[in-house]
Amino acid sequence: MIKNAVQKHGFNWEKELMANVYRATVEEINNIHYTSKVDLPANLNRLNQCDLSIKVSGSPNTVCMSDCLRVYDAVSSESPYHLVVVHYKQLGLHKTITSIIELDLTNSRELLFGTLTRAQIEDLDRAVKSVPSNRSPTDEEHKHMYAIHKSLKPLFGAAYLNIKCNHTQSRLQCSLNKFQKFVNEHPERVVARSYTNEFQGGSITAEIESTPRQFKKKHLQ
Repeated sequence: MIKNAVQKHGFNWEKELMANVYRATVEEINNIHYTSKVDLPANLNRLNQCDLSIKVSGSPNTVCMSDCLRVYDAVSSESPYHLVVVHYKQLGLHKTITSIIELDLTNSRELLFGTLTRAQIEDLDRAVKSVPSNRSPTDEEHKHMYAIHKSLKPLFGAAYLNIKCNHTQSRLQCSLNKFQKFVNEHPERVVARSYTNEFQGGSITAEIESTPRQFKKKHLQ
């Protein structure tokens, strides 16, 4: 079993889940490339043979996912695709697990993205990525991308499209900003749920030493 070391700036629950619950080997986990479309490919998931996206959140209602088009494609496919979310509470210098949940997001495009088409998301994605990642958008670029976002917003499903565009990045991501509401309204999507560090016949470290995340203040455009 993988054990977490004391860390001041992060945690390794994702890898513990891969090894201790979904039974991938340490070598296999270490060989998963950081650009992989999923956190754990189905062929390494020996529990239920599904592609897995694993997220960790300190907010019970917000789960940041990943690249918007990548998620759109994943949930548009008939190939099994599951989301595993570890929620934690920050208590002083420690993060303590409050719940772990696995959701089946296979073929859930309409549920997550409403009536948005891939072409519409691509349009917004292009506007965001047209800004070099080493500078902030100009007023005109900012106005353009947010005008597109505003026009698409009425079409959203449960997933919210997040523009990440500043002097360090130019990305379009998505998130579930009403996560508990989503879970409560779609119990048929819940594969497994735990309110401890034990999950699906395995376990991960219940508490780790880790300081609260520090976020830089956003500059108004």
